[in-house]
Amino acid sequence: MVFLEDVYELGLLLHLFVTFVLVGSMTHNLIHVSRYIRGKFARQKQELLHMKIMFWSYLVTYIIGALIYPAFRVHIRATAFDPVIPWATGLFEVKEHWGTLGLAVLLSWWYIRRSINPETDRTHLFFGCLPLCLIFNVLVWYKIVVGCWLTMLKGAIS
Repeated sequence: MVFLEDVYELGLLLHLFVTFVLVGSMTHNLIHVSRYIRGKFARQKQELLHMKIMFWSYLVTYIIGALIYPAFRVHIRATAFDPVIPWATGLFEVKEHWGTLGLAVLLSWWYIRRSINPETDRTHLFFGCLPLCLIFNVLVWYKIVVGCWLTMLKGAIS
């Protein structure tokens, strides 16, 4: 018996649904930050709300992923990926490492954004918030594309 084996599919589905929330909030946040670059600061409260939603949805997605990982490792990785397409295991592991890096980027971005005013701290906006926002979006989209691709590969093997 593997930890949370009986609810793996439910956990995976929750992982997906919270990821939808994450994608929406991080996309809206990117739009707000790009408006700041153009000198439009009217929606700072909405941007901070999206930042909070993004922060918590990433943490919840990360935790759910960690909880369902043991069942994945035993039942999918060991039975489907390792014997048939071993490079998929490596791709998944890289995806997980990028996820941890994404957590570090998000925490840094959260700290910087909470401590600046975009209207007056333009240097921190250009060299802190904007690069971290872009890096975080790229990391999460990479994880989403790889996760979907690996799910399709698993379905093709079964």
